Formats: sequence, C-alpha cells, structure tokens
Amino acid sequence: MSLPELRIRPYRPGDEHGILRTFNLVFREVCGEGYVDRTLEQWRWQYLENPMGHRMSLAVAPDGTIVSQYAGVPVLADTPFGEQRFIHCVDSMSHPQWRAGLKRPGVFVITGLPFSAHSRRIGDAVLYGFPVDAAFRIGARYLEYHFLRDIDFLIRDAKAPPPPPGELALEKVAAVPPDVGSLYERVRHEKRLLLRRDYRYLTWRYVQNPNRGDYELWTARERSGALRGLCVWKPGGGLVPDHATVADWLAREDDAAAYDALLHAVARGTAAAGKQGAVAVFPEWSAEWRAFEARGFVKTPSANWLQRRLVYLLTGSPLTADVLERDWWYALGDSDLA
Repeated sequence: MSLPELRIRPYRPGDEHGILRTFNLVFREVCGEGYVDRTLEQWRWQYLENPMGHRMSLAVAPDGTIVSQYAGVPVLADTPFGEQRFIHCVDSMSHPQWRAGLKRPGVFVITGLPFSAHSRRIGDAVLYGFPVDAAFRIGARYLEYHFLRDIDFLIRDAKAPPPPPGELALEKVAAVPPDVGSLYERVRHEKRLLLRRDYRYLTWRYVQNPNRGDYELWTARERSGALRGLCVWKPGGGLVPDHATVADWLAREDDAAAYDALLHAVARGTAAAGKQGAVAVFPEWSAEWRAFEARGFVKTPSANWLQRRLVYLLTGSPLTADVLERDWWYALGDSDLA
C-alpha cells in the first residue's frame, strides 16, 4: 500500500479500539516480555477524561487500521505571560508493517505535521515530551524538535537513615486535599513557570487515574491543620530498576520542616517496600534539587540506564527558549515516566 492511500485526520469517537490494537502491538514489540496491554479504561482516562481535552492526529488505512498516531495531553501552565496551554506529547507510534519501504519522511512525520500545525492555529504555547532516541532524531530533522536538556536523576539509597520527621503531622490520604489550591498559590509565587497543580488537575492525574493504586499521597500539616506540603510517591517506577519514585511535590522552597516530614515518609516507605532507593527529578537549578541533595539524594545521569531528555516545540507563545531553559520548573509527574 502506498502512502497517499492513508487518511490523516483527527480522532473520531470509536477510534480508540483501533488505536489500542496498534498501540499494544507496537509496545509489546518494543517492551518485550512483561509488557501489560493498555486497557480501554486507561485510554479513556488519559484522553477523554482529561479536563483539558486531548490532541490526536491519526493515519488511517482504507481498512480502518490505525497506521500511525501522534498524540498529546493538554495541561495548563502558569508562566511569566499568564496562563498558557502546554501539550505533553505521548504515545506516538507507527504500525510495524508501515515502518519500512516508505520514502522519507515517512508515516510518523506526515502524522505529526498536522498536529503541530493545529496547535499553532488554536494557540497552544508549547509542545513537549521525552522521546526515545529514534523519535528524537526524526523529530529534530522534520518536526522542529528542540533539545532543552538531558534529564538527571536524584537518587537516595534506602539504606541511608531517613531524615527526622520534624514537628509537622504526616498523613497518607486517599484524595487530594481541598485546600491544596492555597498551597499551590504560595508555591506558584516562588516560581516563574510550572504546570498548574490545582485540585482539578491533581485529582485527575493521580486519584482518577485507573492506576491510582500505584500512587500514595502524603500531606504534611501544622497541628492547627494548615497544609504545608504534599508529596505523591510511587512505590514502583521503572526509571531505575527496583527504585521508588517521587512523582510530584508541593512545598514552599524554604520550608525545611515540610521537606523533612515528606521525605521521611518517602524514605520509610521505600525501605518498607523493599526498594533499593528512591528517584526524583527537578531542574538542577531549582531549590528542590538543592534541598533533596542536602537530604541525601545524589545526582545520577539517566544515561546509566536509558537516556532521558526533555524536548520542546514553541507553537506561537510569547515564551522563548531562554525562558524555558531558565524558568521551567517540573517534576516527574509532568511526564509519562511516573
């Protein structure tokens, strides 16, 4: 079959069944033994139930086979220029029968180009992702991918003694606390650019997630009840074998008591789960990076296991590459790596 016979179009209701067939075929091949097929429930949560909607560009064969997908998860960001919409690009794939024998740029690129063009038309600010090597090479050549930085991990050995819990009350909670918005606003004023961690987003991301059993939410509060910190911790992970993951983090940069309390919970839970250590990711220039290092986390290149990099494409925002480099604060929960 030739490339012109494919239809490049956005998602239509019902496409999810064909998308999942191709997705699971592709990722069984990529991930090998141990891969667990993505379910319809997981797919619906990530795309249809996201309060910010979805983005999908598909290449569809005449028989209805989903040949290629370029997809993204919209999220709100608070920036120096006000509220902006970022698109986290995930789940890009091409059917194995269509990868070979086609002239460049190939089906992945012709599916991706309308995606970024649509983002420009409707005012998305930034497309970003963490592509594997092959996707990054193709994206840099044909899709205007720009490299921001390699991702280094912060890793703490489970054998190290946990930090003292301090004077705050620690609690494992089943839901995002309703007063998280006021904590986010305090954190927001310390940072120039970050994804908005409000009640709606955090609830969708971690509590409504079909894999919600993978996450633990911990709060640190004053005896009066005032919320001082929130940590989302994942006993499993995958970034580093046999390590737990700090997926998300909210605490004032100078709140040593909140750091001590929440990282006490992480250290205690990591040891109880029998893991070798815990992994976190923040920009190396951030106060969080320095605070985690001061509490026993050690900088470790992701290339020790599998190289991770953050790439972006500006699609019409007043943001610039310099602003992203200097001001964009993130944690692992901003990716699909946690």
